[in-house]
Amino acid sequence: MEPVTVLVVDDHPLMRRGLATLLGLEDWVARVVEAGSVREGAATGAAESVDVAVVDLGLPDGSGIDLVTRLRRTPGCPVLVLTMTRDDATVRACLAAGATGYVLKDSPPDTVVRAARTVLDGGLVLGPEVASAALGPPRPAALPAPLDRLSPADLRLLTLIAQGRTNGQLARELGVAEKTVRNRVAILLGVLGVADRVQAALLARDRGLLH
Repeated sequence: MEPVTVLVVDDHPLMRRGLATLLGLEDWVARVVEAGSVREGAATGAAESVDVAVVDLGLPDGSGIDLVTRLRRTPGCPVLVLTMTRDDATVRACLAAGATGYVLKDSPPDTVVRAARTVLDGGLVLGPEVASAALGPPRPAALPAPLDRLSPADLRLLTLIAQGRTNGQLARELGVAEKTVRNRVAILLGVLGVADRVQAALLARDRGLLH
């Protein structure tokens, strides 16, 4: 492989220069160019024929995720995200934007170098701390208030009410007596803060419980 150009984007000069120096020691790196913001990173990536980019997420003029998207529009510029952020949503957003690597800043230096080379070669690399977030099932979205106060059983009851079930139908579907249904419905209306079943059904619809 011909030596390549690496772009390092980080708003902390010491971190940026240290990483640039580290990568510059590799025999597969011809030169390292630096940037400290989304704007500078996008401009440098376009002007310098960058072969691979290492991007932080906390940049002063926007999100590094936006920069990932812009750099991936440049053919042949894979992106490694190097950050302290490890939450599931951010990892997924970076991968959706086109990043093919995600490692944390507290990783050993040789791990970062290998990760940059891996994404340059067309591979996918995820640090062990974030791999489960990226590859595991997405967490269910939190329900909006006041539905977030309901148990799974109450959510099912509310869904059935919103679908127009009568007390008799509710009793058969839930396997309880009609008196129990009436009591549960009354409690449910109180938790939701609505006056009747119609208002409960409208609330369920407006909060997206019905699809």
